[in-house]
Amino acid sequence: MNAAEKPSAWWTYENFPTRWAIVVFFGIAWLLTIVLLFSDFARVLATRPWWEDLIVAIAGVAVPILAWLELRHSAVANTLRDDANRERRRANILSEENAELAAELDAERNKQLAQIAANTRRVVSPAERNAEILRRHIGACLSVTEGQGAWPTAPLVVAVNEANIATLFAPSVGSNPQAWCIQVDCGELEIAEIPQGACPLRARVLRRYGPLVPLGEITRWEDRNLPAAAPIFNRGGNAHYLLFSRQGEARSLYVYTSADGSNSFLLEASTGERIVADNVEISKRFVLLAIDYLASGFSRGNSGTSGSPHRLYIPMF
Repeated sequence: MNAAEKPSAWWTYENFPTRWAIVVFFGIAWLLTIVLLFSDFARVLATRPWWEDLIVAIAGVAVPILAWLELRHSAVANTLRDDANRERRRANILSEENAELAAELDAERNKQLAQIAANTRRVVSPAERNAEILRRHIGACLSVTEGQGAWPTAPLVVAVNEANIATLFAPSVGSNPQAWCIQVDCGELEIAEIPQGACPLRARVLRRYGPLVPLGEITRWEDRNLPAAAPIFNRGGNAHYLLFSRQGEARSLYVYTSADGSNSFLLEASTGERIVADNVEISKRFVLLAIDYLASGFSRGNSGTSGSPHRLYIPMF
């Protein structure tokens, strides 16, 4: 029950005129009683000792005085109580106003935070946008153009890593016996979600990310680590060879040129190593294998060098 619902009482300080009217009424009644019954009081008191009369007189005078003092004290207490209630009501009003202001402040703060978050939201880069498109089409083919022409084979999108580098894979088929893969930076692609034939996407490669990697005759990307993924080398003539022997055991190293005259060589070792690389890398691998054979106790045998369109850096052992 709040203050507005409490029933009023006639003796509270708020009903000050009513209380004083009652007090005055009883005061008049007390005086009239003394006046009207004075002779009777006098006869009764005359029959008693004087000190008993004094006690009665003191009691008769003290009671109204004490009542008056108590009345004044109650008035002061009621005044203080009323002030306290008024201050309490003001405090409640201020508390409600503070709660409203806090709610408005929170709403404004949330609005400003939302605006700040919208203003500071990171813009999606073209690389991220292209990477997301390619991730949705993993396993699908891609119609690719580069420079002024189109790729003869439509590669498959097989992977897109966290750095937004996409891997495109062309399997070995009748018209493309050599499987291969190549990586492209998604930021160096222009992708259009417009189907072309069986391919749901079209892409223009602005720049490749690394060289084309031959993968032999595999037909699935999952087989890229199998022996069938070894590059197919169109072997030309012998460019260099070196023979080794040790107590009836023979070893050999042969280097072959590419039939098309490109800077690509095949290094075959009698122990089974088969390496395809350019002239510099083949020279390094040849020297390392030769040193390994010599360190194992083999002796150098016959060697020979034929013509090569690209120089080999193989010393005479």
